[in-house]
Amino acid sequence: MNCLVFLLVKSAKNSLLELLRKPAKLALWVLVIVGIGGLFVLSLFTQQNATGSHDLIWLQGIFFLFNLLFVVTAIQKGLMSGDVIFDMNDVNLLFVSPVNSRLILLYGIVRMAKMAFLAGLFILFQSNSLSQWFGVGFKAVLLLFLGFILAVSVLQILSLLIYSLTNGKPKRKLVVKIVAVLVFLPLVVYAGVQFFLKGDLFPALENTLRSPLVAWMPVAGWASAGTVSLISGNISNGFLYLGLLVLFGALLFLYIAISNPDYYEDVLVATETAFERMRVLSEGQINPEASSTKKIKVAKTGIGGQGASSIFYKHLRESFRANRFGLWGLSSVLTVLGAVVFSLFMRDKGGSIIVLLQILMWLQIFMIGTGRGLKELYIHYIYLIPDSSFRKIVWSNLEIAFKVLVESLAIFVLTGLILDESFGTIAAAILVYTLFSFLLLGINYLSLRWTGTNISAGLLLFIYSLAVIVIMLPGLVAAIILGSMIEGKGILIGLGALAVWELLAGLGCFALSKSVLHRTDMPVLKAGQTRI
Repeated sequence: MNCLVFLLVKSAKNSLLELLRKPAKLALWVLVIVGIGGLFVLSLFTQQNATGSHDLIWLQGIFFLFNLLFVVTAIQKGLMSGDVIFDMNDVNLLFVSPVNSRLILLYGIVRMAKMAFLAGLFILFQSNSLSQWFGVGFKAVLLLFLGFILAVSVLQILSLLIYSLTNGKPKRKLVVKIVAVLVFLPLVVYAGVQFFLKGDLFPALENTLRSPLVAWMPVAGWASAGTVSLISGNISNGFLYLGLLVLFGALLFLYIAISNPDYYEDVLVATETAFERMRVLSEGQINPEASSTKKIKVAKTGIGGQGASSIFYKHLRESFRANRFGLWGLSSVLTVLGAVVFSLFMRDKGGSIIVLLQILMWLQIFMIGTGRGLKELYIHYIYLIPDSSFRKIVWSNLEIAFKVLVESLAIFVLTGLILDESFGTIAAAILVYTLFSFLLLGINYLSLRWTGTNISAGLLLFIYSLAVIVIMLPGLVAAIILGSMIEGKGILIGLGALAVWELLAGLGCFALSKSVLHRTDMPVLKAGQTRI
């Protein structure tokens, strides 16, 4: 047991020492910690909004859906390769050590709890939004944060158990799928009945959320109902539901530890798969299609363009090979459907497409990613193209901007018709939304150039959001001033000004990032590190 504690402490110490050798990244982390501390101090001296605009039942619903996504992911991982709770260092050193296998399993779960902690830190920055919407303070944000960590930790154990029970057994995998559907089927049926009786979406959703079916849903329901019960002051219900969650996790752990003490074979496949993926990346084989055993149906061959523009056509060809719908994926469909549902809700309350645009732009900050453009930096081809660095990094990122353009056409045309907006306003919203994605990609590259890390992921997302706000501020100010000064078409002119600023700022970010190529060493992904 002492050696496992030493391993955790030594790993944390080495991570800190590595951070000290990177001043720019260290400065970002300091700003994040200061930001979290500032939110906590601010909450002590400010009074929460006691009259939030929404009932707490909607907070429970949002938290339920958020946790439900992780439930689905955990089940999928369990049916495929299991969750990765160890790395190759543990396989080579810890698994062969004279340490109780149950303690090693507990060590792996503690490590994954740390990852859940980092993944959920963005919740701490939602204090202001939660105060305005639901009238809750920073203590409620902390409870949501802790509830999320607990739920994700239990789901990681569940994923490992599903894999250990179904690995190499197709019939058992089918049973798990059937059970998973049957568990949530009553809730789906109840929601459908409520919609049929009410004839309106939101009253039906509210009735569904207030039913015991939601609260008693495994993991997602327990975590959401228990956390919101504690926030509302219902301590008994809060401890009941969270107690069920803890008990469920403990029973899963005991079952794995008692029934299968030699579980190393179960976690080895997932660990080796993750390690092999990182090794392939470190060697520059960044395309998943190159190392995948999945059959690829080649409908068309060849690429277009000249010079740097050929990268854009290459990415389009790869997208259509990876997905029969090309630039459309599940996230695109969900985004469009969510926007349509929201516009239907706003139509009766006098909402406009500008409100929807603001929400989507805020969500895009967290969802934009870096796509195939970032991957090109780890392959030698982009370095060999006889063209300027600026043109190459711009063309290598246009596929994402083009994908956003396709999505925005569907989103704003449909919602614009629902909200009875003019053609000019719809076109301007499409332009602003698409160019905003281009600006975000430029900011991502700027962070890679000057900090050596992608600050649009993980804990550094706070700094990334702050940078986006600062860079967007001149365009927002110009849009507000022009929109208020010009009558009639003020909104259209304001959106146009904002789009122009997004384009100029995005090009400026790419221009400042161009030395990522040709003036620096080729980036190399690390396949693994020893922690001692």
